[in-house]
Amino acid sequence: AAAYDAARPSYPADAIAHLVGLADPLVKAVEIGPGTGKATVAVARPGLDLVGLEPDVEMAQVLIEKGLPDVSVEVTRFEDWRGGDGVDLIYAAQAWHWVDAEVGYSLALRLLRPGGALGLMWNIPENRYDQFADVYRHHAPHILEEADERIHRRDKHDWTVDMAEAGLTDVHRFTTHWSRELDAVGLRTLYSTYSDHIMLPDDTRNGLLDALEATVVEIGGSVMLQYRTEVFSGRA
Repeated sequence: AAAYDAARPSYPADAIAHLVGLADPLVKAVEIGPGTGKATVAVARPGLDLVGLEPDVEMAQVLIEKGLPDVSVEVTRFEDWRGGDGVDLIYAAQAWHWVDAEVGYSLALRLLRPGGALGLMWNIPENRYDQFADVYRHHAPHILEEADERIHRRDKHDWTVDMAEAGLTDVHRFTTHWSRELDAVGLRTLYSTYSDHIMLPDDTRNGLLDALEATVVEIGGSVMLQYRTEVFSGRA
C-alpha cells in the first residue's frame, strides 16, 4: 500500500474538474475502490460528504491516516455495500474493471438520485511496454499479449456502451493526455504496483523488475511515460 501511494500518479486537473462537474449540486458522493486515496485527495472538499469503499485493509488504512475532511472510509466491496440512496456522484478511479459487471451498474442506479452521475476514471499508460518490449519478451511475454482480461478492458474498452446498455443516460467520454518522467528506481517502484506484475511468481517478477531498472539506467537514467486519462460517465 505504501509503495502504491508513493508510486502511482494522481489525476490531471482537467479530468478531476470534469468528474466533479458531473453532479450539480454535489453534496453526497461515493468512491468505489479509492485505494490509498490518489483520486480522493483531489475530489474531497469541505461540505462534500464522501464515502470511500475500499476492500483492501492496508490501502484503506493509508487513506484513513490522511485525515481528509468529510471523508469516511469503509472496508468493503462496492458489491457488498448497502449504504443509503440519494447519492449525487458515484465514481471509481482505477477500479471499475474489478467490479462485478452483473451487479455494479444496477447497484449504482439504485443508489444514485435521479439525475445523479456515475463516473469511471482511469490513468492509462500508453507506452509502458514500448521501450521495454525485449525485456518483457524474455521475462513475461504474456503481459505483452494482454492476457489479463481485466487489464485489456481497462485500456481498450469503451465503457459508455455498457452504461447505455445498463440504462444510464447522457453517456459521455472525456479524454486528456499528459506525461511524467521517472528515474530507474521510480519506474521499478511503479511497475511493482501493477496487478499483472504482482501476480507473477517472485523470481519472475524480481527478474523482470531488475531488468526494467537496468534498462532505464542504460538509456540515460530516466524515461518519459505518456498517459491518457479517460472519464466515462452517465446519468441515472
